[in-house]
Amino acid sequence: MASLASADSGRRKPRLAASLQISPGPIPWRPLSSLGQEPWEPVPRPGVKEDDGGGGQPQAPAAGDGGPGQGAGAGVGQSGHGSLGGQLGTSRRVSVSPAGPAGDFPKAARQLNLQLKNPPPGKAMTLLMEYAASLGVSLIFREDHRAGPGIPFSVSVELDGVVCAAGTANSKLEAKQQAAVSALRYIRTQLEGQEPPKTPGRPPLIPLSVESIVTHEQRCAAVVSAGFDRLVDESSQYWVCKETVAAVILEREVPGARGHAKEIYELVALGTGSGCCAGWLEFSGRQLHDCHGLVVARRALLRFLFRQLLLATQGGPRGKERSVLAPQPGPGPPFALKPGIFLHLYVSNTPKGAAHDIYVPSSSEGSFLHSPPFRLQAHIRGELKPVCYVAPALRDTHVGCLSASDKLARWAVLGLGGALLAHFLPPLYATSLVLADPCHDPPTLSRVIHARPSLDGAEGPCLLPPYVRTTLHLFAGPPVVPSDPTPSTCHGLSINWSLGDPDIEVVDVATGRVKADGTLGPPSRLCKAAFLRAFRQAARALDKPHLLALRTYEAAKAGIYQEARQQLSVLLDQQGLGAWPSKPLVGKFRN
Repeated sequence: MASLASADSGRRKPRLAASLQISPGPIPWRPLSSLGQEPWEPVPRPGVKEDDGGGGQPQAPAAGDGGPGQGAGAGVGQSGHGSLGGQLGTSRRVSVSPAGPAGDFPKAARQLNLQLKNPPPGKAMTLLMEYAASLGVSLIFREDHRAGPGIPFSVSVELDGVVCAAGTANSKLEAKQQAAVSALRYIRTQLEGQEPPKTPGRPPLIPLSVESIVTHEQRCAAVVSAGFDRLVDESSQYWVCKETVAAVILEREVPGARGHAKEIYELVALGTGSGCCAGWLEFSGRQLHDCHGLVVARRALLRFLFRQLLLATQGGPRGKERSVLAPQPGPGPPFALKPGIFLHLYVSNTPKGAAHDIYVPSSSEGSFLHSPPFRLQAHIRGELKPVCYVAPALRDTHVGCLSASDKLARWAVLGLGGALLAHFLPPLYATSLVLADPCHDPPTLSRVIHARPSLDGAEGPCLLPPYVRTTLHLFAGPPVVPSDPTPSTCHGLSINWSLGDPDIEVVDVATGRVKADGTLGPPSRLCKAAFLRAFRQAARALDKPHLLALRTYEAAKAGIYQEARQQLSVLLDQQGLGAWPSKPLVGKFRN
């Protein structure tokens, strides 16, 4: 896909991952009732008989340690929007080169199609291996070691990154045979549904690649839904929190069959919530102020990245290999994301603030910034109002949080990392945002993120390097909950999790602390004090005594990130959008 913005000087423009390349139309998918065990099945095409018990599960295999966030076995619906001016659209099926010489796939299809209809379990493994060998695709049998007493052995087949439905039996051999049968049935559905090439002599694309089966936004939704369902059982009182879920997905580009690149999606941070703490400010750093899902997911990402720093520095050779971070030579930050890694945001609801339920006609392009709805807005005492209308006395004594729309605009310029991580990592920019809420105006959302403040026509450099405004590629994605969910009982609660956490943490929004019955709960693992502790652990691991000498949270945040943030605040104020609220007393605490 062509770049959506001109190249930025002074910094290499982030390349779009291969998963965002756009080409011919998607195959619709429908969810099954059980997202943890049941496979995905494509919507039956007209004239194609559906196979009883067949269908494989194209999952996005996890790229990390394992745990609840692995896989993508979640049901998602179809995307609701087409391409809109190159800014927001539905990513179409990705063109994936055939594995093997041209003509391998049609030949293998003709030879194997008759044998796939009712394969006997005893011959299924042999047939499957013949198919994989004929096309040169990778074939892996994966045993699920978490199988319970009622299911002694559970084995699934992975064909070039596509994980098919698991086979279960009382012996490992029988489980492998059942898994092979499921994989062959899945192959059959792909062969029967394949359309002949329109151009004579051009071989059809191999369908056995996740990228050619589900779109980018469907894969993001699947990873988020599957991860949430593994963390929170559907019978749990917290499952309804899924309607506000937001997440950060990490994508890795890895070599596929015969050298073709493929992408692996992994859930690394998750948050839910729709409110902010509305009480008095407290100055110990142990209160979580903003509990909106997107903001919580971003803070969970910070926790994940601090953990990755420790893994890269203290985990030995194995830790360096598993970490998503790699040492970076030179005078800048000591670490950076490894090449071929991208970050994507998934959001269930339109971000509160300027992007929420407003519409500005395209004819207002040159003057939309003067519209009051585009001003910075803050949540304070349970209300969302422009920051210019918040009295200083109220701002200095009560918790106030800028809207998620405003924070997205900031992250598009300063990155997701924040001030503490800026000592160790360069700016980390998200590549795409998948928004599952159909009730929004895509052009307005794009302008809210990419045009506040305006960086055109300003005298001198607008931002300190290495900070630049980046394009966040926007997609209308499928929701992960039904369109008519049951009434929520989680309005006052927020859930957070990051890859490596053993379980979710539930925060009481009213107190900004971990939920506890009848008493004030302990501080959240995402509070400021927890991040100051993580900052000191990283500084100690990297042998940075000058960072360890910074005694307060405010002192630890000082640096080029804070200078760039202040510059951004000045530009916003000069353009009549309001000044970014400053709370110096909140950062005076020490651990």
